[in-house]
Amino acid sequence: MATAQKEKVVQEMSDKFSRASSIYLVDFTGMDVNMTNQLRRNFQESNIEYRVVKNTLAKISFDKAGIEGMDPFLKGVNAYAISYDDPTLPVKVLEKHKEYKEKLKLKAALFEGQVIGSDKVENLSKIPSRLELLGQLAGMLNSPMSKLVYALNGVMYNLVNALKALEEKKK
Repeated sequence: MATAQKEKVVQEMSDKFSRASSIYLVDFTGMDVNMTNQLRRNFQESNIEYRVVKNTLAKISFDKAGIEGMDPFLKGVNAYAISYDDPTLPVKVLEKHKEYKEKLKLKAALFEGQVIGSDKVENLSKIPSRLELLGQLAGMLNSPMSKLVYALNGVMYNLVNALKALEEKKK
C-alpha cells in the first residue's frame, strides 16, 4: 500500500474511531470468505461497520483519535466492529449468530471510552440496549402516574355514588 493510501486509511479510521460509541476488536482466524461476507451483511443490517485494518495503521489511528489502551491487543489478525449508535449491538449480533462466535475471538472492546478486555466483553451482550432501557424507564415512570389516575378515579367514582345515593334518599 502506498504512503498516500495509508494516510487516507489512518485519517478515515481515526475519524471513525473518534465518532464510535463502541469498537470491538476481533481475531477472525479460521473464518472462510463466505462466513466473513455473511458476517459483514449481518453487521451492515444493524448499522455496524466491520473493517480489517493493519495493526500499525490501527495503532496510529487510535493514537490520532486520542484513544489509549488498545495497543496490547493489536497483535495477530484483527478486524474491527464499529458501532456508532448502540454500543452493545455488535456483541449482540455475534451472540445471535452462534456460528460466528465459535470462529471469532473477541479480544477487547472500547465501550463508551473504556477499554475492556475479552473476559468482560461477553458480559456486554447481557446489557439491554439503550432503546430497551428507555422503554423500561418510561414504564417505571408511567406506573406511578397510572396508579394515581386510578386512585383519583376511584375517589371520584365513590363521590358520584355517594351523591347519587344522597339524591335517591331525598326523593
